[in-house]
Order: sequence, then C-alpha cells, then structure tokens
Amino acid sequence: MIYLLMGGVSAAFGLSVGLGPTTLLRPLLDAVSPLSPQSVAMLCTMATLCAALVSAFYALGQPLSLAQDELLLLATGALLGGVLGELAGARFLAANDRASALLLQNALLFATIALPAVYFGSLSRTLRPLALTRLAALPVSFLVGLFAAFLSFGAEPLTLLLYFLLFDAENDEAALAALTVSLFAMAGKMATLLVSVRFRLPDADVLIWLLPGAIGGALLATLPALARGTQRGAQLLLRLSLFTALLNVAAAAL
Repeated sequence: MIYLLMGGVSAAFGLSVGLGPTTLLRPLLDAVSPLSPQSVAMLCTMATLCAALVSAFYALGQPLSLAQDELLLLATGALLGGVLGELAGARFLAANDRASALLLQNALLFATIALPAVYFGSLSRTLRPLALTRLAALPVSFLVGLFAAFLSFGAEPLTLLLYFLLFDAENDEAALAALTVSLFAMAGKMATLLVSVRFRLPDADVLIWLLPGAIGGALLATLPALARGTQRGAQLLLRLSLFTALLNVAAAAL
C-alpha cells in the first residue's frame, strides 16, 4: 500500500507542477525501501514510462507547441540516450555494491536536480537565453536521455532548464519537449532492460502497487484543479527531492 501512495502522490505532485512523475519518487524509493538499486531503477523506469504515456495520451488532444521535425529529433536523441544510459547504468550497478551505488547515483541525482533548482530560483532572471537553432534538440535530447536512463527518472527538470536556456523556449514548448524526452528515454531504457533480463521483472509484488499509483497520479494531474501548478509548488518539489537525495548520500557514506 505504501508503494501505491508513493507512486500516486509523486506522480500527481510532479506532473501538476511540470517536473515529472518520478523526480521525487526516485530518491524517495532509495530512502525508504529495502530494494536493491537494480529493482529501484526498474520500478522508477516503469512508473515514469506509464505516467508519461498517460500524459502523452492527454497531450494528443491539445495543439502541439513544437513542430513535428523537432519532436522527431527529440524522440530519436532520447531513445538513443535511453539505450546507452541503460547499458552504462547496468554496468555501473554490477560493478558496485549497494552503498556505493546509492552514494554515487544520489550524488549525481542531486547535481542533476540542483542545477534546474538554482536556475529557476534566481539565475533565470539574470542569464540571457542563447536562442540556438532547434536542430540542437538532437544532441540535447541525447544528453538528457543518457542522464535520465542512467539515473532511472525522466529528468524533466534538466530538459526544462536546457530548453529555456539554450532555445529561449516558451513554457508549453519546454513542457512538451520534457514529456517527449522522458517518454522515449524511458522506452529505450525499458526495451534494453527487458532484453537484458530476458523479460523477467524482479519485485513484481511491488510493481503491481506502484504502477497503479503512478497511473492514477498522472490521471489526477490532468484535472483542471491540479493542472494549474504554481512556481512555489515546483520549488517545493525540487527542494524535497534535493533533501531526500542528500539524505541518501549521507546515509550511504556513513
């Protein structure tokens, strides 16, 4: 039951403020569950993918804020990044014990979330966007997809940061880019993971609770009352994620 609540609250909160369903869930599972890093990675990947599919289905009924060519670049880069990120992540987890894996992954997760938190907090008012050509969406999505797959979460805050900073994007453009990268990075990671484990999913008893929570939270986030996320709510989510990741780093180092 706790996994159902964690998946639902994290997805509803994260998607309502535009920062993804597992930005909070990823460090939270490391903090409270006794599962192995491999199991946490698989669970977060499935939760992100399912929630992203719900969000994508809802987005299909809305006017697209990005050109189809740009969406294709984002999908291609994220898919390739997701595949390579999973291969790198699997080697990393196999080469390290649980404490070392938690320490290093949560330290990288902390840095990945801290950069957008600092940017959205103060730097966005002082740094001038670069307004690069949208062809750069391919390497950007590849890089974010690589990080997303390695850390097993959608990395939506990182996509938003890069789209605002590099492309001077509008809010709806950055949001659609973050959804596209998250969806295809997790799809590439999940396909690679399933092949590597020969389609055997560990901890299925946890999965049957977590996935309905993530899907239900994603559906709740589409309600008009929750869809109007505030900047204060986004800052709160980022701070909670940073605090939890920092606790994980401290616990693993002791």
